[in-house]
Amino acid sequence: MSPSDAAPQFADLSGALHDRIAATIDAGQIARVPPQDVTALLTEAVRLYSAVAEEIEREIPPIDATISATEAMVVACALLRAHRLNPFDLALWFSRTAPRHRSDAPDA
Repeated sequence: MSPSDAAPQFADLSGALHDRIAATIDAGQIARVPPQDVTALLTEAVRLYSAVAEEIEREIPPIDATISATEAMVVACALLRAHRLNPFDLALWFSRTAPRHRSDAPDA
């Protein structure tokens, strides 16, 4: 598969995965999902998000606001714990990854 073929196929796979996850949650079938599969999926999603955020010259779209604050914090805490980081470390990285100032934005 050439790189030009990979992007459309990725979009199709991503859409199908999104639909499957939503259907699994809606059907109350969470207990049937192997935790190691969820961890592997989140790990690769984090790697992809980070690579895109570091690679492109513009800000990437924000994460979907339909994620609850609790869901966001559960994942954030899991990521911090995976690297034995603490809230102070998070504060340092939070300032590093703040949205870039856009030159075409109106002045306040």
